[in-house]
Amino acid sequence: MRGIIKARWVILSLWLVATVVLVALQPDINAILRDRGQKALNEDSPSVQADAILSKMEKSKGTNNLVVFYDKNKISNNELNQIKQGVERFRDDADKLGVAEIMDPFRIPEAKSSLISKDKTTVMVSFKLDKKSREIDDIKKAIDQRLDKVTVTHYLTGEDFINNDYLKASQGGVEKSAALTVLFILIVLVIMFRSIVTPIISLLAVMFSYLCSMGIAAQLIDKAGFPLTSLTQMLLILILFGIGTDYNILLFNRFKEELSKGLSIDEAIVSTYQTAGKTIVYSILTVFIAFAALIFSQSPIYQSGIVVVIGVAFLLLEMLTLTPFAMKLLGKKLFWPSKNNKGHGENRMWARTATLATRHPIVSVILVAVLIVPAVFFYQEKLNFDTIGELGNSYPSSKAMNIVADHFGKGNAMPATVVIENKKALDNNESLAAIDRLTGQLEKIKGVKQVSSITRPQGQEVNGFYIGDQTKSVTDGLSATRKGVDQIGGGLKTAQKKLGSADFSQVNKMVDGTAKLENGMTALTSGLKQIQNGIGGTGQSQTISDGIGQIGTNLEKMSGAVTTLADNYDQMQSGYAKMGTSYQDTAKALLGVKNALAQMQMLTSALGDSSPGVAGDQNYLRLKASFDQLSASLAKITPEGIDALNKNYTTLTTGFKTANSHLSEMSAGLSKMAEGLEKTKSGLDSASSGIGKIATNMDQVADGLGQMKSGQQKLADGLNGFHTFSDKLADVNKGLDQLSGGLGKTNDFLSQLNTNRNFSIPDEALKDKQYQQALDAFMSKDRTISKITVILDNDPYSKQALTTIKHMNTTVHNGVKGTTLADAKVAVSGPSSTTYDTNNVLTKDLNRLTIIVLIGVLLVLIIVMRSFWIPVFITVSLMGAYYAAMFVLNALFINLIGLEGISSFVPFFAFIVIVALGVDYSIFLLARYKEYPLMSGKEAIVEAAKRVGTIILSAFVILGGTFATLMPSGIVLLIELATAVITGLIVLCFIMLPIFVPAMISLFDSPPKFKRSAESSVND
Repeated sequence: MRGIIKARWVILSLWLVATVVLVALQPDINAILRDRGQKALNEDSPSVQADAILSKMEKSKGTNNLVVFYDKNKISNNELNQIKQGVERFRDDADKLGVAEIMDPFRIPEAKSSLISKDKTTVMVSFKLDKKSREIDDIKKAIDQRLDKVTVTHYLTGEDFINNDYLKASQGGVEKSAALTVLFILIVLVIMFRSIVTPIISLLAVMFSYLCSMGIAAQLIDKAGFPLTSLTQMLLILILFGIGTDYNILLFNRFKEELSKGLSIDEAIVSTYQTAGKTIVYSILTVFIAFAALIFSQSPIYQSGIVVVIGVAFLLLEMLTLTPFAMKLLGKKLFWPSKNNKGHGENRMWARTATLATRHPIVSVILVAVLIVPAVFFYQEKLNFDTIGELGNSYPSSKAMNIVADHFGKGNAMPATVVIENKKALDNNESLAAIDRLTGQLEKIKGVKQVSSITRPQGQEVNGFYIGDQTKSVTDGLSATRKGVDQIGGGLKTAQKKLGSADFSQVNKMVDGTAKLENGMTALTSGLKQIQNGIGGTGQSQTISDGIGQIGTNLEKMSGAVTTLADNYDQMQSGYAKMGTSYQDTAKALLGVKNALAQMQMLTSALGDSSPGVAGDQNYLRLKASFDQLSASLAKITPEGIDALNKNYTTLTTGFKTANSHLSEMSAGLSKMAEGLEKTKSGLDSASSGIGKIATNMDQVADGLGQMKSGQQKLADGLNGFHTFSDKLADVNKGLDQLSGGLGKTNDFLSQLNTNRNFSIPDEALKDKQYQQALDAFMSKDRTISKITVILDNDPYSKQALTTIKHMNTTVHNGVKGTTLADAKVAVSGPSSTTYDTNNVLTKDLNRLTIIVLIGVLLVLIIVMRSFWIPVFITVSLMGAYYAAMFVLNALFINLIGLEGISSFVPFFAFIVIVALGVDYSIFLLARYKEYPLMSGKEAIVEAAKRVGTIILSAFVILGGTFATLMPSGIVLLIELATAVITGLIVLCFIMLPIFVPAMISLFDSPPKFKRSAESSVND
């Protein structure tokens, strides 16, 4: 120390140079913070990875933001037109503004319902903003200029604008707090030391350490990527000015005390650092260890607190160099204009409470336990990550988001996004089916309002994209087909029955009769010719006349028989014509059934290929085999066979026509022949001529009978073909019965699939232009990344939303197992997911770092005290103060004020401050306690409490007042942090240190095992 005193001017010069250089070269950390933002999570966090994957499929750079137009009295049509024109100007200058992907309800009518509130008071326009190293305030001004003609009030909100407002609020809080801190410390020190010089020297000394440490930290932040948050600068100010002033109080008070003993300035300085100086070193060591433990944190926000390590290192260096310089330079003038040369007097309150605690240690411990233990057991950690809620309606961005929440729901404004990154393209039926299955699983999670994906772009299933929809169409067709098959079968059975019962033997008899008639006609003609030759003889006329009469009678009978035969032929021809029409229709229907059966075979095979589970089903296999058998049965029914049958039928009908024609001619010939015979009978003179005519007609009749006989023979041959056709119809009927039964089984089987919601998109739909647009919206260009948008029922920052995200994470990871996406990367992005991950990380950090910090503090106390139990008592008292503070904080801000939870960073930083700074007061007390080795433990602790109580309470006022300067900031986080620290220090300084620690020491009564120092002997 004497060497430092001698080199004091060199040391001062080094401090001045270092401070000037570091301040001059210090980068603007506020600008860095605005540009970089503060990160609550590292790169390994699931939500951060999800954001990284999502950014790969984004078409443009930037973050999502909103323009919100609001009129509480409803936006009129005229105002809506103004908004439209303003948005057009905004869109026209998109490149200059650095915005892209503008979505408004005017150019995208299908988004109207989601961008205009139902009550017509709010209109949203979303856009993506690329800051391009510009200040958000400048961007805001530029956008406002494009919307200046819109009379409806508008706000800009979103990630960029909310962060900007929060940072401005934080910076304003820091500046206000820093000014209030300096003013508060100045006033307190003036009152405490009754001096003007002491406060100024103390503040200047701490300011040197702050400026230098901040300069180093800023370089690390700028050049080495050191973690940075809005709390970094403020935390450094609070810690350095708080504990720095406390240490100066201890040093200056001890220096004043040593001077009052008549020591020289140099001797007083040396003595001060031999006693209070060691206490400060130990105290700074505990603070150093506590904040250095933050290196084990996973959260960049907690890691940013390591800057305090740099600060306390410079503070210790300042305490060992600049403070001695001030003491040497000013001496007693350091306390001008105060003339009181003595240090702080005894603290009666601490003396009384310590005395009472040592006399009744058990009762004192029980009373403390009654106050503290319930706080430990009933304290519940409820964290709140709602930055917007912390800002309230004080800033445009938060006010706009609250408007959106009131009129659209926060879930709509800040949805969660499930991202899937696969090595192979996802635009295929199998991958889309897996995505759709995952979409359906997400929909079933409690707290999920709506899920949209590439398979359900509008948040609903698309009809026709599921096996159930497709099989329903098939079953409807199969029902109609089966009905038609049954009708065909019925008709064919009737035809078969009629054909089978038909007696075609009469046709053969008719052929024989016609042959005989033809022979008779031939003989008759021959006889007539002979008669004609014989008429020329005499005496034969009467005989001829009698013969002619008999012939006429026979001819009349023949004519009637022929007429009857012709009528029968007409009826047979008509019947066979109708039968031909029926069998031809039946043949066409059979060919149609055969083609339908072939299509059903293809459909059945496709169904098995698209659904592996169905392909192995026994019913499916039997159904497929039945189709194959039916197809084989109908294989013989071909268009060629039907054509051959048609030819036979044509021949048959032609025979009918020919026979009927000749029968008519024959009937007419017989009639003429009968007339001729009658004339012959009356006049044999002209008989020869008449008989000649009759003979001629008879020759024609004979020729007709010959042709009719030929036609009848063809008819008989054709009818024999119908016997064969009848046999084939029997086989066909059996096949149709099997086909009908198979169709029924198919229908029953496929009906079971009507409720099947497995996704199966047809190829033509997948290639459709409109669906390709949906692919562009939900997938990356290379189709390897897809997203699923999930709208939550609850506030994205609420506890219920975090529970929903937890279930979503489990569902997403389990949902891809066993599918084509099993090897894909899946994660959840969005505010709720980030909050969930932050909550997990901060909770783990708090639990882990609590143990590390407590162990570090305990080890320092054991080294300082060279004892085990007293450090344990101190550690317990620190934890008791912390839990009591958090219990009070919950009661005030959650139970009384009604907040959802405590700001996420408060519990940890409150713990660090209460433990790391509170242990200083414990060291102050214990350092004084060990100066009385000749006393009993009870006496020593009472004496230490009496001597150091005022210093500790003064330090508490300084530190508590420093944190109290955060109250006017208006930021919930800072107010809660101040409340927690002040409450913890109150519990520590008025309950744990003056009551609990003395009571526990008295229970383990033993004198401090230390030698008196010379200074202690003088003090006593």
